[in-house]
Order: sequence, then C-alpha cells, then structure tokens
Amino acid sequence: MMKALVLTGGVGKEMLPLSKYCPKTMLRIHGKYVIEYVLEGLLETGVDEFVIVTGHQGEKLEEIFADYRSRGLNIQIVNQGERKGIEGAILSAQTHFSKDKPFLVAYGDIVAPPMFYHHLLNSFINTAADGAISVTLVGKSQEFGIANIDERGFIKKISPGPSAKDNDTNYIFAGASILPGEFFEILGEEEKLTKALARLLKEQRRVCASVWQDEWIDVGYGWDLLAANQDIFKGLEYARIHKSAKISTSAHISGLVLIEKGVTIDHNAKIVGPCFIGKNAYIGTNSLIRNYSCIGMNSKIGYSVEVKNSVIQPNVKIGRLSFVGDSVIGENVLIGSGVTTMNVLRDEELQKSSQEIKGRKYHKLGAIIGPNSVIGSNSVLKPYVVIDADQVIADSSVIKKTST
Repeated sequence: MMKALVLTGGVGKEMLPLSKYCPKTMLRIHGKYVIEYVLEGLLETGVDEFVIVTGHQGEKLEEIFADYRSRGLNIQIVNQGERKGIEGAILSAQTHFSKDKPFLVAYGDIVAPPMFYHHLLNSFINTAADGAISVTLVGKSQEFGIANIDERGFIKKISPGPSAKDNDTNYIFAGASILPGEFFEILGEEEKLTKALARLLKEQRRVCASVWQDEWIDVGYGWDLLAANQDIFKGLEYARIHKSAKISTSAHISGLVLIEKGVTIDHNAKIVGPCFIGKNAYIGTNSLIRNYSCIGMNSKIGYSVEVKNSVIQPNVKIGRLSFVGDSVIGENVLIGSGVTTMNVLRDEELQKSSQEIKGRKYHKLGAIIGPNSVIGSNSVLKPYVVIDADQVIADSSVIKKTST
C-alpha cells in the first residue's frame, strides 16, 4: 500500500479564535479530533504508513499520534518550519518519499466518510492513471484549484481559481490526491501547486478525476464545524447509548442519539435527535437538547437550558435558563444563567440574516465563543457575533459585533 502524506501545518487564521490554543485539526466533533476523520478514513482504505507535516502548535498533536503508534501504525512527523503554504508543507516531506512510487496526499482538515478515500484509490487503480485528484461540485471558492474534466473522466485543465475563461466547470479540488513520486521535484521547480499539476498534464501524464458527490467539508472556518457536524449525522444509521449512562426515568429521548460513557441526563430533560452527547457530560433538569446538537465531553448543561444545532467543545458550562442556537462554543467556556445567543435578526432585518461563507449559505447563525471566555448572566449575543478567546463579558451585556 502506498504511503500517505497528511498536511496539518497551516496556522488556521480563519479558524480563530477557536484555534488560538491548538491546531484547528484538534477541534472536536462527535468526540473525535478533526484530524482523526482523515487518519481513520485512510486507515480503512488500507494505509498504515503516514508522514504528517505539522506547524502551528504541532507538538500538541503528538499525543494523538502516540495513540495511533500504539496501535501499530508507522507515523513520521515533519515540521513545516519556515516553508510557506501547501507547497512548503509538501516539499518539507520530500525526503520521506521515493521518486519512483506514487503517494497519497491529504489535507488534515477534511471531514468526509472513509468511502471518500476508497473512491480516490479505486479511481486511481481502475483507470491505471499516473495520478488522481478528488474533486467535488460543492460551493464556489477562490481558495481551491479548479479542474476541467474530459468525457473519459480525466483532468484536461487545471486553474488556480474561477475566472472568465475557466467558468465552464464547477469542479473544485476536494483535499486528497494521489500523485507520482517525481511530483516533489516538479513542485520544487514550479513553486505553485496548480502550476505543478498543470505541468503534469502538459507532460502527458494521465490524471483522473475522482468525482465525490456525497458529504465532504473543508473545516477552515468556525462555522464549518456546524456543517461538518450535520454531515456526520447524515452518515449515521443507528442510535447508541453507552451502558454506563445515567438517564432519569422521567427524561425523554427520541430520534438518532449518540450518548457516550459516563453521561448523566437528569429529570425531565428532553433529547431530540440527531444529537451527540460526549463522555461524562451532564444534562440538567428540564433541559432541551435539540436536533444537530453536539455536546463536548465533561460539559455541564444547566437547568432548563435549550441547545440546538450547535457544536460545543469539551469542558463547557452553560448556566440555567440559557439558549444556545446555531453556535460554536470553544473549550472551557463558561456561559452564565439566562444568556441568549440570537440566531436571526428581527423585523425588517430578517431577510438579511442569511450569510454565505465559502459557498455555503447559512440562514441562521448564532455566536462563536473563543476558548476560556466567560459570558455574564442575562447577556444577549446578536447573530454572527465572534467572541475572542479569554474574554470576560459583563452581566446583562448586549454584544452586537465582534469582540476582540
């Protein structure tokens, strides 16, 4: 089986403030780090040898890698150092690969089912191509390369982004490729990824398109965690409640729910799936946990709290009578009693409340709250508010814009 190169070295500025104290690939969805969706997808494809390029706070990833090594995986770590961009990340690992063997390269911030990687490998093998690139029709983006595909499924042209002359295709790169070993040398000469790929085509190398039409998301912005969370639920077919969970006889649970080890659900709490509740979390009396809620491990949800369509990182406390909707809450956040995260604007502004981010339209968005922040009791956070890490918001505040 070919060796995989996984790229996790980006600073992740667009993910701030959630990534202030960890790489963005260490944010959690459904109790797993983002990078684990990549590693486990590749493992199911048969890959067991990895070279992982780290950068921003990369040392924090070592605990994850140590766990995988204990399971028999061969994982080598390369620090990206001063090299810039995706190109620098790839070139920093050049000495770990053979010139005469193809390799698989995957971005470390992609959330997709394992079949995404199976599909890529099968496309490569079945077409006997020199390379393969995963592409998708999802969204519009200036940040991904654009691929034109011929009638046989091979890539005939690659462009750095949408333009007037390239607007006859909607296929964008989807974060995983299989490339020939000599690509490192070509990239070193061309310096830009899309130029290096274009040179492969110019030199008559056959690169097939692995067209992916199911769930896939590049977790680049805080709001992407909401979309990734929903995508993961779409791939689930059954509920799971750990035998150690303590669930009151007066609690009501319906729909597709995932309840982890050590969870406590108190009297008259209502869980309406799809929902995920992480290890040792506490759901208080009369609370309502609604569709697409993802509650992180060790979090405590107080009396009569309502949560819906939100991703909550570990160790979060939400005080009684609060509402958290369509929001992303960072690790170790404390939300006081009676706090409301508004997720739509009122009256005449209602029609303006949809936001398009990286080609995805969100009709409701609440707040992003950075790690270690404290939101005072009875505060109101208006839609799209972003609270920086380590902030203390006074009681009864109304936050209308980004707080830094």
